[in-house]
Amino acid sequence: MAAVRQQILAAARVVFERKGVADASMSDVSTQAGLSVGSIYVHFRSKEDVLLQLIEAAEVHAAPFEACSSAGELLGLVESSLKLQERPDATNQVARTALEIAAITRRNPDVQAVVSKNFKNLRRALLETVVRIGKEANHLEESDMLAVGESILSLLVSAQAQMLIGVPTNTDAKMKAARLLIRLLHGAPVRVKR
Repeated sequence: MAAVRQQILAAARVVFERKGVADASMSDVSTQAGLSVGSIYVHFRSKEDVLLQLIEAAEVHAAPFEACSSAGELLGLVESSLKLQERPDATNQVARTALEIAAITRRNPDVQAVVSKNFKNLRRALLETVVRIGKEANHLEESDMLAVGESILSLLVSAQAQMLIGVPTNTDAKMKAARLLIRLLHGAPVRVKR
């Protein structure tokens, strides 16, 4: 049963990324999975239920922040994340699917709860990393370190939002802001480490 669920989820991911959530049907998912539509409904109540399971299983990307051990590594990660946001996929389907998910979160409390949990996990990892790195430099109050972390998070979220709605991102300005914030945290200029 678990293997069939994973087969359905893998197929749904492909279909949602190719067609978007709104345009995808359970028939499309069944065709991609090589299963009957009825067998999908044995495992999932609806297309939104499949989507919810995909979001719950999504990698939150907190681990890269947790792995940062220096201001240079943090800067490298932030710059890499910002650069990724300036290069949407060729068809922009991933961005459109992300916007569809955002719309679904507004009307589906279960999806909202999972998306919120994932965001909180990412935020926690970033803020813990900033405070850990800031304490090594030992020149800012923890409240100032948290303000730096929230500002970095805002840069990342705004870059993603701009990419999703198709507004050009001024990546150079955002990277300059990130360098200033991390220099403030570190107490000196920081070289990128990747």
